[in-house]
Parts: sequence; C-alpha cells; structure tokens
Amino acid sequence: MFSSIDLLEQWCVDRAAAGQKILGLCAPPGSGKSWLASQLQIRLSVASLSLDDLYWPQPQLQQYQRGLPGSHDLPLLKQVLADFRQHGKAMAPCFVKGLAAGAGDRQGQRPLVGDLLLLEGWCVGARGVPTLQRYQPLWQQLDGLLLLRPPSYGRVMRWRLQAEAKQRRRGEAWLPATELDRVVRVPGLSNIWVPPIRNRIDMLATGIKSPVGIKVSGASLAEIDRLTGEIER
Repeated sequence: MFSSIDLLEQWCVDRAAAGQKILGLCAPPGSGKSWLASQLQIRLSVASLSLDDLYWPQPQLQQYQRGLPGSHDLPLLKQVLADFRQHGKAMAPCFVKGLAAGAGDRQGQRPLVGDLLLLEGWCVGARGVPTLQRYQPLWQQLDGLLLLRPPSYGRVMRWRLQAEAKQRRRGEAWLPATELDRVVRVPGLSNIWVPPIRNRIDMLATGIKSPVGIKVSGASLAEIDRLTGEIER
C-alpha cells in the first residue's frame, strides 16, 4: 500500500516529466498540506509555498479575517509565480503566525528554488465562489491541481487540535477554541463541536484533562447561591 507522500511524490515526478512547473495542492485547513509539502522537499527538487505566507503584512492584515479570501497579497503571489516560471527560482515572504500577539505578521523572505513549485492552501484552485473571483487568474497559472480528501472532517479537527496541543506544550503561540473554530471553518459550513472534540477543546483552553465539577454546600439555598456566584467570578 502506498502512503499519501508516496502518491504525491509520484504525481510530481509525472508532472515534471511532462514539462510542468507550477502545481497546486488543495485540502481542508489542518489536514496536513504543509507537512506533506515539507516531506516532499526532502525527496524531490521541489519548492513549496504555502498560501498562508502571502497574507498581507501588519497593519494591513487587520482589515481582513486571516485565512479568508481578501487576506492574501495577490499582486505579490502573481510576481512570485511569474518569477519561478521564468527563472526556476523566486523570493517569497515568510509569515509567522505567532507574531503581533497571535495575529501574525511577515518576517523576512526565503528563496524558492527547484524543478517544481508546489503552491498549497485550502482554497488553491477553487472555482465557482464569488469571493474567490480575483484569485482565478492565479489559479489559471497552475499546470496541475491535486485535491486531498481526508478520511472525515472530524479527523481534520482532531489533527488540528493535536497540533495546537503540541504548540501549547512547547510554549509556542497556539489558538484558543474560539479562534480555532474560525480558522478551520469552511465557508458555507458550520462546525459542530461534539465529544470527543468538545472535550479536547476544553482541555486546550484550560489545561485540565477533564470537565471539573464543584459541589457546593451551605446552610440555606441563599447561602449556596451566594457561594456559587463567588466561585463563578
């Protein structure tokens, strides 16, 4: 049985043999696109670029909801794709999500060099969505597009929660439950957080591995009500 990275590698090899230069990789938020792309760079002469790196810098990014259409610097992305197609190399910005108090900001640049450029993002290549109309000229520059379908949307949620938990344990910037809900939301769909996902979010937000119940005793209902109010505060 072939793994996902094996299949992605063979797809890129076949595309490169056909003379193609710029490929797209699309999958839901949190499904492992960036990890697959990083592993691919170890195996092949492939430069990987996340659409996340094309977020507007601060303070311009504050005008948009990060991750949704409009929050990306499309003129810069157009230039990066054109440079890579012509020269086989380009300079791309680096976006660090932990900067600006968790809002994220650009920090420097990095070179993109390789036989192929793999552009990955949740909306890469998407069509038929009015808010993505301005992205269409860029998608037309893709020589090929691969859509990854995870086993289930619930599995994607679990993977993303695990990633956030690792960042929290390392003392790095991590997303609270409300922000995570926004980031992994696909336009047109609503997230329904049910156990065990709901329990996992509570654990991330509080650091406590299970719900906490407090038994309050008192001489009267009024006293119990007063004590309960103090605990809630």
